[in-house]
Amino acid sequence: MSAVVRMFYNVPVIGWLVKDAVHGTPEAKYFFAFNIVVLLIGGIYFIGYPLLITLGLIGSAAGLSGLVLLTCGDAFDRRAAKAVARAPAPPVRKPSMRRAA
Repeated sequence: MSAVVRMFYNVPVIGWLVKDAVHGTPEAKYFFAFNIVVLLIGGIYFIGYPLLITLGLIGSAAGLSGLVLLTCGDAFDRRAAKAVARAPAPPVRKPSMRRAA
């Protein structure tokens, strides 16, 4: 485990909750999610509507960034930079001459 993660797990309350959610019982993940929701609702109650707008703007920016990352694969495709072999040209057909009867 990296040193940064171990240091984060040692942060009081927040790190302990994350560590318990990752390494604890299966129910710990649900308790952690419930605590996050309660903190968000409490923050919106105390700070008010600006926090709700800010969270909405952050969410929309994250969503748009995710869409760009999902769809930009063609712009950075390494296969497109390689030379593409072209199909051979079809043979030239000689015009058929019909004799007048």
